[in-house]
Amino acid sequence: MSNAIVVTSQGQVVTGVDQFSNGLSTYLTELGLPSSNVLVPVTERSRVINNLPEVISLVDSNQRTTSIYLSKFIAACGAGLFDAALNFIWDETVVNLRKKVAKFDLEYFYDSVVTDENRRKKLKDEEDLVKLDEWELVRGCHLTGILSDIGYKHLDYIRDMRNWASAAHPNQNDLTGFQLISWLETCIREVIGKEPEGPAIEIKRFLGSIRNNVLTASDAMPINAGIEHLPSDLGTSLLRTLFGMYTGNGVNAQLKNNIKLVCSTAWNISPDEVKYECGFKYATFASNGEIERRDSAREFLTVVNGLPFLPSDTLAVELSEKITNLYNAHIGFNNFHNEPSHARILDSYVSSTGSVPDSVRKAYVKTIVMSKIGNGHGVSSMAISYYDNMLQKFGESEIKEFVSLVMDREFASRIALSSCRNNYKALANYFLPRTTNQITIQAIQSINQATDQQLPNLGKDSRYKQLIASYAQ
Repeated sequence: MSNAIVVTSQGQVVTGVDQFSNGLSTYLTELGLPSSNVLVPVTERSRVINNLPEVISLVDSNQRTTSIYLSKFIAACGAGLFDAALNFIWDETVVNLRKKVAKFDLEYFYDSVVTDENRRKKLKDEEDLVKLDEWELVRGCHLTGILSDIGYKHLDYIRDMRNWASAAHPNQNDLTGFQLISWLETCIREVIGKEPEGPAIEIKRFLGSIRNNVLTASDAMPINAGIEHLPSDLGTSLLRTLFGMYTGNGVNAQLKNNIKLVCSTAWNISPDEVKYECGFKYATFASNGEIERRDSAREFLTVVNGLPFLPSDTLAVELSEKITNLYNAHIGFNNFHNEPSHARILDSYVSSTGSVPDSVRKAYVKTIVMSKIGNGHGVSSMAISYYDNMLQKFGESEIKEFVSLVMDREFASRIALSSCRNNYKALANYFLPRTTNQITIQAIQSINQATDQQLPNLGKDSRYKQLIASYAQ
C-alpha cells in the first residue's frame, strides 16, 4: 500500500466536508446523542473554505509555519464547529500580541497597563505576560501604540464576541461563514500580519536611548521634540514608564539624569489623571515605608513641578483603589457576577453630598458611567442600585466630566455599541434638568442630537471640542 501524500484540492475539501457531516450525524444518532444544530451547515463552511486562500495569503509565508491556531481554526471550520473556530482566531491573536510585546519593550508595556504597584512588582519578563487578562493585553497594546485605534476597536469587538458566542461560553449563538472569515481577516491585518509603527517605534527608540546612553542637554533636544508630538495616550504611557524607572530601587545616577532631561516634556503633554496617579504612588510609597522610592518620587515630582498633584488626604488614595477595582471587574470576565461587591464598596466611600476629590473625579465618573451603560450585553442587575445611588449624587463637576467622556477613546469605542449608546443618551437626558451650566446644557443637547454614527465620533468634532474647552475659560 502506498504511503504517498495526496494533495487535496479546494473542491475536494468541500465535498469531503459534506461527507464527513453526513457520517458524523448518522454516528451521533446511533449513539442516541443530539445531531441537530451541532455542526453549522456545509454552505456556511464552504464560504469560509472558498475565501481562506486569499485571506491566509496576507500572512507572511515564514510566519504561517508557526501559526498553529490558524490550522486549528481551519480544521474547526471544516468540521462545522464555528464556536471553536472563533476561539482559535482569538488564541492566535493573543499569542501574536504577546510576541509583539516581548519584542517591543516589556517594562514600558507593564508600566502602561498595570497601575497597581504591588501587582506591577510581580511582572518582570516575557513569561509574566500570561498573568495578564486578555482584555489587559489588548488594552495595553492600544495604550502603547502596538495596536491602532481602529485595530483596538475591532479586536475589542471580536474579544466580546469570543466571550459570548464561542465555545468558551457554550450557547446557541449563530455564527456565519462570512462573519468568521471577516474576523480572521481583521485579526491578520491588524495584528498577525502587522508590526508596530510610527509613534510606538519612536517611544521604543526614546527609551533605548534613555536607558543605554549618557545623554546631554543637546542630545535630549530631539527626544523632547519627538515627545511633544506624541498622541496624548502614548504620552501618558511614557510618563508612567519614566516615573516607574526613576522610582525603582537601586536606580543608578546616570539613568536618573537622563530621565530628568526629558520627563518635564512627557509631564506637560499628559492629562491630569496620570499626574495625580504619580502623586498617589508617592503616598503609597510613604505609607508602605519605602523611603528610597518615596524620596525618588518626590524628587521626580519636584523636577516636573508636579508637587501640587500630591493627594491631600488618604481618601483620594482609597477611592482610587476602589475605582480601579470596579473598573477591572467591569472589563474582566464574569463582570455581571463580580461588579456588585466592588460597586457596593465604592458607594460606601461616597458621601451623601456626592463630593469626591478632584484627583479621582475623572476616573470615578468614567467607571460609574461605563458600568451603568453596560458592555453591549446588558448591565449587572445586582449592581444597578449602587450605580443609581452614585449617579443621583452627581453634581455640576461630575456632569461636566460626563459630557467630556465622548473625548475618551475607550469610552467612544463603547458607545459605538447600540445599547450602550442608547443608555448614554438616557443618562444625558437624566442630567439635563439637573444642570444650570450653559456649556453643559449645550453639550448634552449635542449628545442627544447626534446620530448613531456621529455619537462615537463626537469627541473628535472641532465644535464640540471647543465647547468643552470653554469650561477652562
